[in-house]
Amino acid sequence: MPAILQPALMWLSVLACLSLLTAQVGAYLEFAQVPEPTAGTTGPQSTADLVYGLMAIVGGILGFLLTGAAGVVGLIVAATERRYRWVVAICVAGALTMISLAVSAFILLGLPRNPYHAFTVLLFVPLTTLAFYLRLRRTGSLSAVGSPTRS
Repeated sequence: MPAILQPALMWLSVLACLSLLTAQVGAYLEFAQVPEPTAGTTGPQSTADLVYGLMAIVGGILGFLLTGAAGVVGLIVAATERRYRWVVAICVAGALTMISLAVSAFILLGLPRNPYHAFTVLLFVPLTTLAFYLRLRRTGSLSAVGSPTRS
C-alpha cells in the first residue's frame, strides 16, 4: 500500500503548496491593484477584482482540502514505513498550523483589508510532507515486515 501512496503524497503536497501560493498571490494582487470598496459598491468593481478574488477563494479552499489530505496520507505513509520521527514532525506541523490559524484569525481577519491570505500558514503541513517524501525517496523504502528502517 505505501508504494501506491508515495506518489499520491508527492502530488497532494505539491498541489497543496501551489493552491495555497495561488491564494496568497490572489489576495496580494487584490490588495495591491484593486481600489478599496466604498459604500456604493456591492460587488466586484472590475474584472481584475473578480479574478483576484476567485484566485484567493478557490486557491484557499483547494489548498485547505489538499493540505488535510496530504497530512493524512503523510501520516499513513510515515506510520506504515515506521518513520516515527516523521509522524511526530507531521503532527507538530499540524499543531503549528492550527496555532497559526488561530493567531491569524485575530490579526489578519480583524483588518478591513490586508495583503495576506489567512490560509497561507497551512503551508507548514504540505512542506513537511513533501520533505518527508523527498527524504523517503532519497534513503529508500524498506517496507518488508520485520526489517529495520531508518528514521
